[in-house]
Amino acid sequence: MKTLSMKTKIAYGFGDLASNLLFQMTVIYLLFFYTDVLGISAISAGFIFLIARLWDAINDPMMGLVMDKTKSKHGKARVYIKYGSLPLAFATIAMFYVPQLSSNGKVLYAGITYILWGMLYTLVNIPYSSLTASLTDVPQERTALSSIRMIFMLIGVIIVSVVTEPFVSSFATPDRGYFFVSVLFGGLAFLFFQLCFRYTNVSVATTRKSNETYRMKDIWPLLLQNKPLLIVTLASLVGNMAIFIRETAAIYYVTYNLGRSDFLPIFLGVIVLAMLISNLVIPFATRKWDKKGTYIIGSCIGVVGSIIFYFIPYDQLFLVLLFAAISSFGIAAISTMGWAMIPDTIEYGEWKTGTRAEGISYAIYSFSQKLATAIAGILVASVLELTDYIPGAVNQSSKALFGVMSTLTFIPSALIILSVLIILPYSIDAQFYKKVMTALSEN
Repeated sequence: MKTLSMKTKIAYGFGDLASNLLFQMTVIYLLFFYTDVLGISAISAGFIFLIARLWDAINDPMMGLVMDKTKSKHGKARVYIKYGSLPLAFATIAMFYVPQLSSNGKVLYAGITYILWGMLYTLVNIPYSSLTASLTDVPQERTALSSIRMIFMLIGVIIVSVVTEPFVSSFATPDRGYFFVSVLFGGLAFLFFQLCFRYTNVSVATTRKSNETYRMKDIWPLLLQNKPLLIVTLASLVGNMAIFIRETAAIYYVTYNLGRSDFLPIFLGVIVLAMLISNLVIPFATRKWDKKGTYIIGSCIGVVGSIIFYFIPYDQLFLVLLFAAISSFGIAAISTMGWAMIPDTIEYGEWKTGTRAEGISYAIYSFSQKLATAIAGILVASVLELTDYIPGAVNQSSKALFGVMSTLTFIPSALIILSVLIILPYSIDAQFYKKVMTALSEN
């Protein structure tokens, strides 16, 4: 059993700060950038998201397999953080560049740069995420590590949310603004990834011998025997779809429903602050209700807050912020608990199959996160298209405004409820985990 120093935890958090300076740019702003700056249709953007995720279904498991077989003086994970972060920064910059091309040329350019970005994000983020299982095997330490990770993730969200809009507006044209803000965040992300690499010298959390010589054809049999991993992955896929739908729709809600584009940094800042406070509370909540219980309670708070949010008039800005914060406080548990549960499922899989497959486990989970962002983007784009949204129009129809509002309230609430139903059979609590670890130690 290994406890971690605060320096190691903070260094690990820097990795998620770096990831989310780039990732949140795609979640919050990329669809808006595609439709209102690059000038491609919402349907074309949705199609790009779909194609990228179909490729990730192949690319992510391959990366997990490659990582598990990597031999390096920096370890099998950290080496990718060191050398992959600079190409990832450049790919982000390319993704937010507006080329002088025809309409079809812009769609092609967007597709190529987005898929390239996704591949490089996989190259860095799967190894980064796998560090949780390698740094410690203490359940409460893993929860604390996941909470710190989420806190740094939320710091990244705050930076992206607060800085992007004013930064872009300071330029003569939005295309130049988005390009230079991507340069800024790309550079910062590279720096924080290097700090993460430098100060997370992994001493293996376990001395157990396990079989890691599996092949590509062994991946699905291994995964199918790990039911807790499949349950967490599916529940997180659905739950994170709800989170990413809300994040993607936020800029449309503030710009068109509230008619206050200048209000976006405040709106997103309050949401992120609520999620940050939630992550400070979560380690204490898991001691009382364990990980699954905390996931369910947080989800219920999120659903109730979202439903009330729907009925708040647009001119009641205090109430808008209050219930956006309450719903976000609850929903934060979905992401944090998902990342905290995954390391436990790796030990379960090792106990069940004799194979410790960290890379492939995190690859499948990471793929579910990216699939959630793609489906969220497709759903929001489809709702906008079906409700006659007109890009850039100052006054949208009541039908379009209802479509935007539904992506912040009813659709996420339905997905969160489904996520809770999926997580119910999850069987690894503190007692069961102790039994698994005892059996592994004896073997």
